[in-house]
Amino acid sequence: MRVQTHNTTGTNQLPKPRGWRLESERIERRRFLQVLGLTATALGTAACAPMAGSISDSGLEPSLLSGSAAPSTGLASARLAGPATTVAPAVPTVVTAAYLQLLLDSATDVCVFPGGVIDLPEGTTLRIKKSMRIEGNGTTLRVAGSKPPTAHLLNADSLRDGSQLEIKNLRIEGPSTANWDPATENIMGGISWQLYRTWNSRLVVRNVTITGGYGSGIIRAGGGAFEVTECDLSGWVDGIAFFESHGGSGALELRNTILRAPANSKYSSIGLYIHPHLNLNADTITGLDWNRYVIYVNGTPASTGRHDLKAVSAINCALIQSGSSSQTTLIRCSESGLPKNGGSFLKGPVTSIGSTWEGAGMIAVLEGVAAERSFINDTIRPKSTWMALGSKTAGTVTLTGAQVDLAGKAALLKLTSASTTAVTITSSQIRSTSSSFPINAEGGSVRLVGTAAPRNSRAVLPGRLIV
Repeated sequence: MRVQTHNTTGTNQLPKPRGWRLESERIERRRFLQVLGLTATALGTAACAPMAGSISDSGLEPSLLSGSAAPSTGLASARLAGPATTVAPAVPTVVTAAYLQLLLDSATDVCVFPGGVIDLPEGTTLRIKKSMRIEGNGTTLRVAGSKPPTAHLLNADSLRDGSQLEIKNLRIEGPSTANWDPATENIMGGISWQLYRTWNSRLVVRNVTITGGYGSGIIRAGGGAFEVTECDLSGWVDGIAFFESHGGSGALELRNTILRAPANSKYSSIGLYIHPHLNLNADTITGLDWNRYVIYVNGTPASTGRHDLKAVSAINCALIQSGSSSQTTLIRCSESGLPKNGGSFLKGPVTSIGSTWEGAGMIAVLEGVAAERSFINDTIRPKSTWMALGSKTAGTVTLTGAQVDLAGKAALLKLTSASTTAVTITSSQIRSTSSSFPINAEGGSVRLVGTAAPRNSRAVLPGRLIV
């Protein structure tokens, strides 16, 4: 059969009326909006604009080849303002883990939790698969069970480098730890983001409380920018763990936060664990009842980092184990109460200004590291020996403008015979009613400048006391 064709050559060559293309796009746009139940009048001139995310908005422009003509900006400039809005799924009568996962999966930029107390079964994990802000809306996530969790609760471990995540206004209640063996292992986090080499990423946690038996309140592995503000965090092993093992960069801003050990926490529990090459700026922090330190700087790589602590208080635990090569500054910090595992361990260079030391712990320094440790205008009221300089300790210790009160069996310094540390005490006041030796130099040297030697101080060769 022969198919009849029409010659349209002449038609195609006819001149088009001026503005025909724009008018055609307006007509097509108006028809589309009518299908949605909208009108061009309601949206104004934007009704004729391409939809955000359409091929004219995001698909065409990136695909232009070098030397191609740029598309007209007349319509592009009239795009609808603001990001697209995602309608959240309706809140069911009983909120389940599946519903919360649906919220996380369907959200674009912001995920809003429904509020109230939500009971979740043991082993629940909620996966965060893209950058977003999670608005907790005062929600409490209460996880059932009495055993160590087998999964992270909020799990962002799949987020790639360059991602950004913010979690705020939320409470997480893990299982009770009251009857656990103190040696129990537990590596799960209330919040976890662990992916190596995520140095260009950012995690922000604000106004979040985590209680109970997650191994860590928050785990952030991989470096990057990390901010924790106005939180109250517990963890069986630690309140926060921040580490990076590939030589990259990272920094933690920690402010106005309580780090508290849960009941019967692990025998080696700590408030914050941080790798020494990652920077820390901590301001107005309280650490409560940890079995070791509030701040624990340890791990590899051991390159130089900076750890600045301001108004950090350690109550019934030691203040810090510092890094052996990182620089640590303590401003108006304090250590008090009855630390369970001794006092602070100053491994590398430390400068303390206006801090208060009145706990039962004893400060130790790392053997074989010739670091400078300076204490300026500090208040020292120890319950036992404040600082012990043991075998093979080296470097210098300086006290300037210190106020020292010794009672009972308390002592300021003890240097063992194998120590080579040089101690200088300048313009300080030492008051002692102690029955112990306030200064006991069996090795190294102690020099007093503008400072009276307290009664019963002594030096035994090879130690020296220079007044």
